[in-house]
Amino acid sequence: MSPRPTAPASATDPHEGQEIATAGAPPQVADSAVVMLHGHGSNARHALTLVDEFLHRGVMYLAPQAAGSSWYPAPATSPIERNEPWLTSALGRVSAALDIAEDAGIPPERVVCFGFSQGACLAAEFALRNPRRYGGLVALSGSLLGPDIGGRTDGHGGNDGDDSDGDRDGHASDDNLDGTPVFFGSGRDDPRIDADRVEASARLFAGRGADATSRLYEELGHAINDDEVQVINSFIERFD
Repeated sequence: MSPRPTAPASATDPHEGQEIATAGAPPQVADSAVVMLHGHGSNARHALTLVDEFLHRGVMYLAPQAAGSSWYPAPATSPIERNEPWLTSALGRVSAALDIAEDAGIPPERVVCFGFSQGACLAAEFALRNPRRYGGLVALSGSLLGPDIGGRTDGHGGNDGDDSDGDRDGHASDDNLDGTPVFFGSGRDDPRIDADRVEASARLFAGRGADATSRLYEELGHAINDDEVQVINSFIERFD
């Protein structure tokens, strides 16, 4: 399980050296994986408590720990550069988790990326910036980052509007998620994330070739419900 949150390792790579906690199948027998990204103020230990909800053999669960229990300092609506270098460092920890899966012989198309709150934003950012076929993306109570999700054109975190290297819609030719199943779920009354941002994120992923859906729940607040757990389960069941 995860250690207690620690201070940043360095000013340029604040999440460097943070442990990636594991649960489930050991690498030598695992044939699929779930990367679990905790929210602000939480930790990898808490993220792994959800494993009890998923009764699947052969699944390795990987939970990176954020330094200081926060993946980035500024709100999701802030200009993306305000969250650097924390965001780039956090994306590196997601890459490290996928490297662990790859070392166990598990390709990205058999890896589900799951995140809640800040972790959901991080999972979405990682998939958008590293487009390919994944086993799935489940982002709960989170969205893509930046002040204008619909205005994002580069697919790699910026809002520069320069689409000279892309197609007529401003999408680079390799920004294709190749049918990756994607789910954005949130409470319609969530005080920390606007419902419009959740739906805009799903639309952007659909435009990048993902099989993307979003669902807003009444009176959920900032939490995870049983329906969302079942969505995660359904993604993992595709590997059975």
